[in-house]
Amino acid sequence: MKAPIYSQDGSKTGEIELPASLFEAKINPVLVHTALVRQHANKRISPAHTLKRSEVAHSTIKILRQKGSGNARRGDRVSPIMRGGGVAWGPRNDRNFSRAMPKKARRLALASMLTSKARDSKIIALESFELKAPKTKEFMKLLAKLPASRSTLVVHNRNATLIKSAQNLEFVKPLFVNLLNPHDLTKFDQILFEKSALLELTNIFKIEAKVEKPAAKSSSKSKSKKEETAGVV
Repeated sequence: MKAPIYSQDGSKTGEIELPASLFEAKINPVLVHTALVRQHANKRISPAHTLKRSEVAHSTIKILRQKGSGNARRGDRVSPIMRGGGVAWGPRNDRNFSRAMPKKARRLALASMLTSKARDSKIIALESFELKAPKTKEFMKLLAKLPASRSTLVVHNRNATLIKSAQNLEFVKPLFVNLLNPHDLTKFDQILFEKSALLELTNIFKIEAKVEKPAAKSSSKSKSKKEETAGVV
């Protein structure tokens, strides 16, 4: 599969071959969903926090005697049934929402999303973006000349000029190739790859292809024994 490649002035210079391991993979919606849920869960934090009975600052003296008062038996003021006491089973800010996912599965999910983008012709490449000083206006002129939508994910390879030129645009996000993730691939409609980032992509996200192992060959000794015993009744 190929993608069009453009120069900094917006003219098309040709096409670039996309890595088959990442852009011609089998689309697996289950893996994609699992990867998205994992990423959102790992970002989740719990700001709500309640105090347990061991953390409430109250006296631990028993309020009433055990018997003879005519009231129900009660302990101290930090009991969850008392007003101002500790909270039973309340939210805690130390709760862990993170989820695990095998590295190989994460790579396959990323390849599924990149393949889907490539099939929809949502991937274009840029030779390079170089300016003496970063300018957002120049980057907007470049996007106007490219067949890019207003929702564009710009994947670069440590290009400081490109980062500073695009980071102030609401509809554009510059992203280092090493940080390519499922959430940004779903959030933005089109992907603009810097050529160097596209070449570096296969080195970072390596996906091993399944190779069928050849059938084991029988040794010459075993063959000779089989031939000898074949003639014996």
